[in-house]
Amino acid sequence: MAYELHCDSCHLERECADWIEANSDANDHEAAYPDHWVTIVALE
Repeated sequence: MAYELHCDSCHLERECADWIEANSDANDHEAAYPDHWVTIVALE
């Protein structure tokens, strides 16, 4: 299943192939930008 990342504070919109990649990318983005919140959306 594919997932898409969306950030509430910037223009981050990225599609990831699986949950592990999506979660890792979201964690990396939030670590680099502590005031950003990334939402992971499952694509159907």
